[in-house]
Amino acid sequence: MSVQHKATSIKNKPKSVEELTRENEQLREKNESLSGQVTDLQLALCDVYEMIEATVYGAE
Repeated sequence: MSVQHKATSIKNKPKSVEELTRENEQLREKNESLSGQVTDLQLALCDVYEMIEATVYGAE
C-alpha cells in the first residue's frame, strides 16, 4: 500500500452550489446594468447622427 498525493489546493477547490448561485446572480445583475448602458449609448449615438445629418443635409 502506498501513499498517494493529490495536487489540490484551496485555490483550485471547486465552488459550492451556493457560491455558484451567488456568483451567477451577481453576473446577471452586472449584465443587466451593462445592457442598459449599451442601450443608452446606442440612443446617444443616434441623437448625434441625427444632429450631424440635420447640420450637413438640412441646408439642401
